[in-house]
Amino acid sequence: MTLAQCLKTGMENNPSLKASRFDVDISTHGIKEARADFLPSVSSSYSMTPIRNISAKGAGVPDTDYVDKDIRSFSIRLTQILYAGSRITNTYQRARISEELAKTEMELAGMELAYRIETTFYKLMKAKQDVITTQESVNRLTESVKSAEAFLKRELVPWVNVLQARVDLADAQDLYKIAKNDVNRQRVELFALMNQTMDPAIEFSGRLNPLLATEPVFDDSLKYALENRPDIRSLVYQLEIADKNEKIAIGKYLPTVKFDVGYYDRDDEYEQWVTRDQRNRYWSGGVTASWDLFDGGRAWYEKEKYNTQAQKITALIEDAKNAIATGIYNALYSMNEAKQRIKSCAEGLTAANEYYDVEENRLKAGLSTIPSLLDAQDRLLRAQANETRATLDYQLAVSELKFYTGKEDIE
Repeated sequence: MTLAQCLKTGMENNPSLKASRFDVDISTHGIKEARADFLPSVSSSYSMTPIRNISAKGAGVPDTDYVDKDIRSFSIRLTQILYAGSRITNTYQRARISEELAKTEMELAGMELAYRIETTFYKLMKAKQDVITTQESVNRLTESVKSAEAFLKRELVPWVNVLQARVDLADAQDLYKIAKNDVNRQRVELFALMNQTMDPAIEFSGRLNPLLATEPVFDDSLKYALENRPDIRSLVYQLEIADKNEKIAIGKYLPTVKFDVGYYDRDDEYEQWVTRDQRNRYWSGGVTASWDLFDGGRAWYEKEKYNTQAQKITALIEDAKNAIATGIYNALYSMNEAKQRIKSCAEGLTAANEYYDVEENRLKAGLSTIPSLLDAQDRLLRAQANETRATLDYQLAVSELKFYTGKEDIE
């Protein structure tokens, strides 16, 4: 799998990103829920009430059976809110902003996932290179041990040189095992980010990319980040939601106006007096205005709560901008430092390779010693490790700059 395939698989399967997509669906349903408040509501009811007289006293009281009856009633009512202090409008607008917020949060989650997959992939490539480097070191030191033992048999070197070669070989074997374990660790992390089961048959192929052709500029990077970073947009949406909540709270001080129209059917059926049975059917309609004049300050303090929340979010926006600027600065500094290290490490590696070849040839000619060859081997291993580390650090710095600017790629 290449890096592009890892990113594609991760975007499709990562459970955290899936949860963000569900948040978008939830907010979409929230818009439909809020939109329903613009439409009229229709309700109906049916009741049957038996009335039975227990006793009746006093002059002129009719027979007790006179009041025994069954009341059946049915009604259907349509209600349309005409005005509610703009609470319905603001609630609907809040729901639409919430959907944009959910989309932005999903975008941020995707960007964070891409950053983690990319950096883990590069670390895996570095670990695989370390395995190759340490394997080469083990092979060279194995030959050094053989050479030392051969010289010892001819009494050309002391026993301590053989011991030194064996110690260096054991150290190189340890580094080789550590490098192989680091490969396994990075593989496990990469499979987890893609939400894939560990598969030994899958190999990850790629390399640490070369240096960028042009160096990014801080001002351009910061400008792009402030315009495109999803976390900044997320906070802006949160600020807008707080503003809508404040307006909804203020709207509770305004009257509510409703239009009602209804149909009613009532049937009074007496047990003994059929002539008094009565059924009434009628329509009714009208406009009702209600106004809560006092609520103990509840709506006022609710407004103040959201006003304070807006101030908090404003402060968080400034903090996020500072964090982004700091992250861009650090990424650019790290890129510049790693670039200089790559150059010096390349020169050092060339010298280390030449130094080792010279010492190896000198030893074969009897002009050098085993310790000198081991020293050359140690310098060569360190030079290889330094170059790989500097190249990885450069790639990680580029990935960090992409993350803080919100760019998909930096050329």
